[in-house]
Amino acid sequence: MEKILTISIAAYNAEFDIRRCLDSFVNSKVFELLEIIVVNDGSKDNTLKVARQYEEQYPESIKVIDKKNGGHGSTINASIKNATGKYYKIVDSDDWVDSKELEKLVIWLKSNDVDLVLTPYKCVNANKNDKHELVYPYNKSKAIGKITNIDKNEDIIVYMHSTTFKKEIVKKMGAIIDENCFYVDLEYTIFPLCYVKNFVCLDFVVYQYLLGTADQSMNINNLIRRRNQHLRVVKRIINYYSDKKGGLTEQVKKMITDRIRSAILSQYKIYANMNPRESLIEIKKFDCWLKDFPELYMGERGKFMKIIYYNRATGFIFYVPIMRVLKWMHVELKV
Repeated sequence: MEKILTISIAAYNAEFDIRRCLDSFVNSKVFELLEIIVVNDGSKDNTLKVARQYEEQYPESIKVIDKKNGGHGSTINASIKNATGKYYKIVDSDDWVDSKELEKLVIWLKSNDVDLVLTPYKCVNANKNDKHELVYPYNKSKAIGKITNIDKNEDIIVYMHSTTFKKEIVKKMGAIIDENCFYVDLEYTIFPLCYVKNFVCLDFVVYQYLLGTADQSMNINNLIRRRNQHLRVVKRIINYYSDKKGGLTEQVKKMITDRIRSAILSQYKIYANMNPRESLIEIKKFDCWLKDFPELYMGERGKFMKIIYYNRATGFIFYVPIMRVLKWMHVELKV
């Protein structure tokens, strides 16, 4: 049976989460139309054993790739090389899908042809007392189900959890995602856009994104600890865009630079959440490097960037006292 959708699941020490993830696919009515590739990234627990059990039970739909640890990017690269479905989507092993919403998506994908599909996703807070949130990658007034030229992409944002690419698009991109590095979802959502010709917005809330766990890469303490990895990705997407922009339309350029500016802002905020004396040298060095890309160096708005612009104008001589005042005032600098 032809596989309509390849699901790539990166699994590292996920023995307690991966059953929930896999069951959300197994329990859907379109399971036979799915190709699920579980990439065990050198787990040290029973993740591989659990994944193999599912593979043995459902050999026509689930395949397991066992490899040494190489980070999230390496699992994406491995699954892209092995994907055979018409479309391709990434789901993390600690997240899951709404089975009924997945059914709607796969039925739509089966009878339509488009390069990029955008769907809203639900943020499920690990603290059950906190509210869950729906995130839309498009303006809600946008026409749902209408395939649109990518040059008419006003008000869409490509988040990893919202994104389903045609397999040929990620194959064109190739297995080029950074390995042994966190935050490569930025690369995965930006690099393929250079090959996308059209897109569609659908209102199926497929992806269920778990938030609020201490080991998440977007936890501020982890962001600070891995700030050089975030910086590595920011530099990679900027250099990639600089190499490719000559062949891109103005609308696609805007789409990509909006995402890059958001990543740049996050890098500055990571430094701002550190001890200011410790981060001063690093933020100055990053700011100096970024100056070589004038298209991205200026133009970002917002109160926080006003602080950065002021520090640039004054050579960052007031950076430490300014950051201390912000911390004293308990100003929240969310990344």
